[in-house]
Amino acid sequence: MAWLRAGILFVLAGFCLAAWAQDTFRKFTTTTGQAFTGRVLSYEGRTFYFQGKDGKLYPVPYDRLSTPDKAYLIKLVQEKKLPKGKPQTAKPPVQNGKEDDPSSQTESDKAEKLKPSPPPKPQFRPGSFFSYTPVPLGQDPAEALAHSSTDSTPQEGEPIDFTKHILPILEDRCNSCHGAPYEKNGRTVNPKAALRLDTYEWVIKGNDSGPVVKPGNLEESLLYEVLNLPPDDDLFMPPKGGALTTERIDVFKRWITEGAKPSAGGEASADAGGMPGPDEPIDFEKHLMPMIEESCLDCHGAPYVKNGRTIPPKAGLRLDSHEWIIKGNLDGPIVSPGSLDESTLYQVITLDPDDPEIMPPKGDPWDDEQISVLERWILEGAKPRPGAASLATTSKPAESNTEPDPSVSRLDVIGKKVRPASRPQLEAAMKSGALVSPLSEKHSLVRVEFSSAAYQTTDSDLSLFSNLKNNISHLDLSKTKISDQALGTVQGYRNLVWLSLRNTQIGDRGLESLSKMEELTYINLVGTKVTDKGLESLSSIKSLEEVYLWNSKVSEKGVENLRNALPEVKIIY
Repeated sequence: MAWLRAGILFVLAGFCLAAWAQDTFRKFTTTTGQAFTGRVLSYEGRTFYFQGKDGKLYPVPYDRLSTPDKAYLIKLVQEKKLPKGKPQTAKPPVQNGKEDDPSSQTESDKAEKLKPSPPPKPQFRPGSFFSYTPVPLGQDPAEALAHSSTDSTPQEGEPIDFTKHILPILEDRCNSCHGAPYEKNGRTVNPKAALRLDTYEWVIKGNDSGPVVKPGNLEESLLYEVLNLPPDDDLFMPPKGGALTTERIDVFKRWITEGAKPSAGGEASADAGGMPGPDEPIDFEKHLMPMIEESCLDCHGAPYVKNGRTIPPKAGLRLDSHEWIIKGNLDGPIVSPGSLDESTLYQVITLDPDDPEIMPPKGDPWDDEQISVLERWILEGAKPRPGAASLATTSKPAESNTEPDPSVSRLDVIGKKVRPASRPQLEAAMKSGALVSPLSEKHSLVRVEFSSAAYQTTDSDLSLFSNLKNNISHLDLSKTKISDQALGTVQGYRNLVWLSLRNTQIGDRGLESLSKMEELTYINLVGTKVTDKGLESLSSIKSLEEVYLWNSKVSEKGVENLRNALPEVKIIY
C-alpha cells in the first residue's frame, strides 16, 4: 500500500506541474486602468511576457501594471514558478476545450501558426509612377537608390549599423510623426512630443523630457520600452500600422545593447562629435552644436521660468537648434549661407578679444580651430547635415501686392500678445494626458488634443490648463467625455481660433458659453446633441468661418437661419 500511495502522490504532483505550465488566463490591469486578459509565461529584467487569447506574445513592463498584479508577479518569481528569459514562441490557447495535438502537426504547420505570413507587396508595371523611389530634397538620386536597395535586416552576429539597419525602420514607421519640422498652411508643424528620429544625433538627443536611448541599457531606453508595450497601452508605439515585427524590435535591442553606436564597430554615442577632418564635410549636430552648447546657450537657449517669471533668450535670439540659428531674431538672419561677410554670427565671434561686442562675452573666445569649423559650415551652405539642402533663404522674396491669408494674420496678431509658455505650465497641462504642441516657431500659441486618452478625459481635466489658457489657439476635444459644463471653462480661452467637439455629448446649453468668443473661426459639432436652439448662440460669433454639423440634431430650417445670420460662413450640414 505504501508504494501505491507514493505512486498516487507522484501522479498528482505531475498534474500540478502540468497545470502550472499551462497557467489559466486571468485579468490584469495597467496603471491607466485598462484591463486585458492573458497568462504570464516568463520574465526578462523588468519585462514580463504574456500570452493573449489570440495566441500572440505581449511584452509588458512591470511598472505599467497595477499594484495587485505586481504583487502577484513578485510572488511567482519568488516561488520560482516563472522561468527567466523571453519565450521563443507562445503556445496557442485552448480551442473548444482541446489543444492541438503537436504530434499531428508538421514543422511547417507549426511555423505557419506561430508566424503569420506578411502581406503581399504591391507589384507595379515597369515605368509606373509608383515604382520610382522618392528622393529627399538635396540628396543624390544614385545614393538614395543605393540606400533603398540595401538590405536593412542584419545577419546573425552582424554588428548593428544605425544608417543601414535602424534608420530605415524609423523612416518606414516613425518619421511621419517624428521627422523634421515642416511648413503646412502657413504654420510650422513640429514633431510630436518634440522628438525627432530622423538622424542619429536627434535620436540620441531625445526631447525635453530627456534621452530616449541609453546605450547599453535596455531598461532605461524609453524608445525600446514603448515598442514593447501592449497595443492597447496609451504609450504604445508606433500608434498606427500595428506593432513592429519581432525581428525589427530585436534590431533595436541589439543596437542598444551594443552601445547605440552610429555605425557598426564605430565609437559609442557618448564619444560622438569632436573636430572634423580636413576634408570631412561639416555636420552641424556633430561638429558645431557641441561648441554652441558650451559657449552660447546660457544666454541664447530656450525661454525658462525663474522666480515666477519667464526669462527669454538675450536679444530675442535662440541658438539651441539649426532651425533657430537660421531663423535669427527680429533684426533679421544672423547666418547667410555661403557668405562670411553677411553672417553676423561669424562677425561677432571673430572680433578682437577686447571688443565689447565680441561673443561669447564670458569665458575664453573661440580659438582658431573652432572658428574654422564655423567658417567652413557657413561656406558649405549652413546645412543641417552634409548633403542636405539649406533651410535658409539666400535671397529676399519678391514683394507681392496680394492680400495676406486672413487666418495667418489672425494668428500672428494674437501670437504677438501672448507670452511664451513655461515648462512647468506645459508639464502641468500634460498631466491630463493631452498632447500639447507648439503651433509655430513664429509665436507661442499651442495646439491641445486628447487623441490617445480621449475616453478618459472629463470636465475636470480642463482645469489643468488654467495657466496655459491664453496660449491655446487650437483645442481638439473629439470623443472625450466632457459635458456642457466644460465649455464654461473653454470660454475663458480668449485666443481660441479652432475648436472640435466632434462625437461628444455637447448640447445647446454648452454653446451658450461660447457666444462671446471673439477669435473663434472654426467649430466642429459633428455627432453632438446640438439643436436649432444652439445655432442661435453660434449666430452671434461674427468671427466664424467654418461650421460642421453632420449627424447633429439641427434641422434644415435651423441651418438656413444660421446661413442668413452668417452669410460668409462655410456651413457643412
